[in-house]
Amino acid sequence: MQADPDAILSNLLELLEAEHEALKAGQAGKAGGLLQPKMEAMQAFDALVEDPARLRGVADVKVRMERIVRLATENANLFSAVRNGVGQAVTRVSNSTAQSYVGAYTAAGEKTAFSKATGGYAKKA
Repeated sequence: MQADPDAILSNLLELLEAEHEALKAGQAGKAGGLLQPKMEAMQAFDALVEDPARLRGVADVKVRMERIVRLATENANLFSAVRNGVGQAVTRVSNSTAQSYVGAYTAAGEKTAFSKATGGYAKKA
């Protein structure tokens, strides 16, 4: 049995919008959790597009299809940005040394290494 074209479009749009919002909020894990339902929705969408006659009579089909394409493109760009950001973070962490400084200084004015700065600081008035 074939699903209703309106339901297929609505489902895919909802998933893409949820993914978009998660990516914009920096919640890549939440966006990644939508992968399986999104792939299922995309398969239903692909089957729908293969039979254009099923799209006749669907309300706002052109606007909804354009929104799907736009969201899919934007989400792909956001995922790429996340991938690049994670790659840069990994590079920075792997290049850091054990003597990283946190901007704190001893009473003698010497920099305090990060490994020595984890105990906390006395608050001065």
